[in-house]
Amino acid sequence: MVNAHTFVSNKADQLSFYADALIMGQIPEDEVDLYCWDTLEEWSQVNPRDAKITQLESAFWYLLHQLAYWTTGEILSCPKLRSEVGSCVQYLKGHGHFPDFCQGVRP
Repeated sequence: MVNAHTFVSNKADQLSFYADALIMGQIPEDEVDLYCWDTLEEWSQVNPRDAKITQLESAFWYLLHQLAYWTTGEILSCPKLRSEVGSCVQYLKGHGHFPDFCQGVRP
């Protein structure tokens, strides 16, 4: 069974790719929705065993929630939300510092 840290590390690149492609208009919203639900289903097979949530994991869950909650139009039309999504994408790609607003929690 995969642990929480390995799961998030493996999924962070994928999530940042999907989020970036969504913002750039390269993939449809439905495809991102499917990815989010598939990720949650896969997470249900992970046993975090009281592992402390890392900054990477916090940013990961924060971004996943934002993509699942808001429509693409809402993300694109709100400068603050678009900036937050962009900051999370960059952090998950290994660029920049941990965004202070990321307070993602495990499902």
